[in-house]
Amino acid sequence: MTAERLVIDLTALAARLARLGENGIACIHQAELGDPEALPGGVLRLLGDLGLLDSPRTRILPCQEHDCPLIPSCPYVTDFARDASSSRSDRPKSGRKFQANELTRPLVADPELLARFLPSHPIAQWLAARFAECPDWTVFALAEAWLEAALADQEPAGTPAQPRPTDFAGTRRELAACVALLVGLGWLAWENEGRNLRLVQRWW
Repeated sequence: MTAERLVIDLTALAARLARLGENGIACIHQAELGDPEALPGGVLRLLGDLGLLDSPRTRILPCQEHDCPLIPSCPYVTDFARDASSSRSDRPKSGRKFQANELTRPLVADPELLARFLPSHPIAQWLAARFAECPDWTVFALAEAWLEAALADQEPAGTPAQPRPTDFAGTRRELAACVALLVGLGWLAWENEGRNLRLVQRWW
């Protein structure tokens, strides 16, 4: 984890979501390309998983149609071209752009509502199990545990006596986002200049 040592302040989260308005589009590449007002891609995907943002699967708008200010410097613009012949990328379009839905507005009005949704996410549940085992983790040890669990999930399905672990479809970027939101909620805290995470309050 890197900016994974991030804290997502809930007020700032609400403010950034408010800027989307009714028809705005947020893209996972905006923060990656240095937009200081953009939410990290892992946060967008996590909010999408929780149903707090929508991620269209079809009819995904080309970048020009939602006036993205990063078009001149963005290497992903052609990925979203409406004309298939103009898009030379094999990268899927889905899961990369997000927009507000009926649950976004209540979250903007009261960002503490995130506390009701976040504990149900598989990554938050995985982190709950780790912090139930030990209340203090180094970033390295936590990332190593995540990698081991992800590799284990690729093994053949276990027997009924040895069920497979939690679904690890989430990327490390989403792990970082979940940590940042848990810190923002006051349930985890960074220590030792961002090298350690400590449990402050249980969410399970």
